[in-house]
Amino acid sequence: MNCAVNRRLMDERLDRSITSAHARALEAHLSACSSCRREWEMLAAVDRILAEAPLSRAPAGFERSVVKRIVRRVEIRRRIESIGIPVACGVAAIAAGYGVHRAVNWEAARSFVRGIGEAANGVLAPLAEPLAEAPDLVTTWSQEPGTFGVMLAFAVAATVFLGVSALRFVRQNAFEWS
Repeated sequence: MNCAVNRRLMDERLDRSITSAHARALEAHLSACSSCRREWEMLAAVDRILAEAPLSRAPAGFERSVVKRIVRRVEIRRRIESIGIPVACGVAAIAAGYGVHRAVNWEAARSFVRGIGEAANGVLAPLAEPLAEAPDLVTTWSQEPGTFGVMLAFAVAATVFLGVSALRFVRQNAFEWS
């Protein structure tokens, strides 16, 4: 057997969980290997010292105070997360709104809405002109290269973040869907 295997057997012997066959193999290895024998002697000495050392009791209320501190830390973390998620969602919503604001050509939108309003006063024929302007509502790649794509990606990322955050909030607060 190699030394690494015998070191594990030393641990088993100290724990008194070693089988008799393994104990014999360990003894044979210790008689042949001076390095492992020195290590075993140190481990056995430490084990004896620990076994002879008097046990001291924890102060009264120690367990209760430790549990109380753990519970307090968990509550603080939960509060921070429950505050942080809505704040992060709000920031993401503002970012998504900004992205939409930058992507929309508001003058064309106003013109389109005016055209719809005027068309409502007449017959459907006047709708042809405002509907022809509808593609101008959103800036195109040729008008501002990259801006629309960046803003759209920003809005999509914010929407995904909002969805994931909402799911995490539901899970964290153990809401159940009926």
